[in-house]
Amino acid sequence: MSDRFLISAVGAVIAVDTASRDGSFQRRAREAWSDALIAGDATPDATVAVRDTVGDEEALSLLSTDVTLAALSHRQGEQVWMLHATGLADDSGRVVVLSAASGTGKTTAARHLSQHYAYVSDETVAIESSGAVVPYRKPLSIIEPDSVHKVQTALSSIDGGRALPARLRVAKIVVLDRTADGPLEPVLDELDVATALELLAPQSSYLGHVPAPLQLIHALLTATGGAARLRYREVTTLDTVIGTLIATEPSAVPAVLSSGTENEQPAIDPPEGAYVRADAVDALDLGDGRLAVLQQATGGGRVNILDGIGPAIWAAANAADLAEIVRAVVDAHGAPEGLDAAQVVSSAAQQLVDDGLLRRKPAQA
Repeated sequence: MSDRFLISAVGAVIAVDTASRDGSFQRRAREAWSDALIAGDATPDATVAVRDTVGDEEALSLLSTDVTLAALSHRQGEQVWMLHATGLADDSGRVVVLSAASGTGKTTAARHLSQHYAYVSDETVAIESSGAVVPYRKPLSIIEPDSVHKVQTALSSIDGGRALPARLRVAKIVVLDRTADGPLEPVLDELDVATALELLAPQSSYLGHVPAPLQLIHALLTATGGAARLRYREVTTLDTVIGTLIATEPSAVPAVLSSGTENEQPAIDPPEGAYVRADAVDALDLGDGRLAVLQQATGGGRVNILDGIGPAIWAAANAADLAEIVRAVVDAHGAPEGLDAAQVVSSAAQQLVDDGLLRRKPAQA
């Protein structure tokens, strides 16, 4: 048996090097990753070596983490949405994506729902701009009461191995909300785009590195009828609602527009006291007077939702002084009745500065 094997992870080819471990560990590693194994030769995009300074259980658990990080790192910068989620596919290749933070029910959902659907991932679901889904069939990380580390188990060893359809496409994106006092019967709440972004951005890997990421997410949500939040208590109650969601054929994904932050800053230095927009990855007009702005942040990106006069201030703050921004706001919203427009705009602009969305060039001492 070779001490090296290849796996497919969100479209990346990862070589796993187990040379530092004994034959028993090597067999266990292969068995755990059996659903993601690549048969034959392929050029690896990255190589991950098994940790050799820890015990077997910890090494298997860390291998799962290391492979995931290597795969996500390889695909950063591509126009693909890598969402921390469980993915399940029906026989036609429609995929329901169930997103949630770690430890909140994704793996339990994957185990239960795999009785009816093919396992796509319980770690990261990669969705391309066409709506195509790229699987990542890593081992399930299962909490066992007598084990310090999560046990790495191939799902096929539990469900008998349900094959994936050749062509996968996203049908619905759902935010899981499981609580001990949740509703006995699942409740599905449709989400507006702003709420969907606020909930899904923290579960997205390298979002700040994706070209026009907010435009990409908006296009995918448009094709799938928008995101929804699923509130429930027990995973065994989800069969009917998931069956309904996955049965809906998605629409064609509209063209992904270019980033909404392409207004270039002036070549000259802004004058003293002028406002300028802080660096942003993308901006999305939500169509209801609000604006979503994505900035780089540790772990991926931070979504800010601007409302009221915030979008007009942000748009006008292109090395503009307060008087120019006031005129832009009044043109867009009219003068505030009974209030001083300059004072209102100044206060709102300062809030955007405090939130890191604007900068103001200080006056010389």
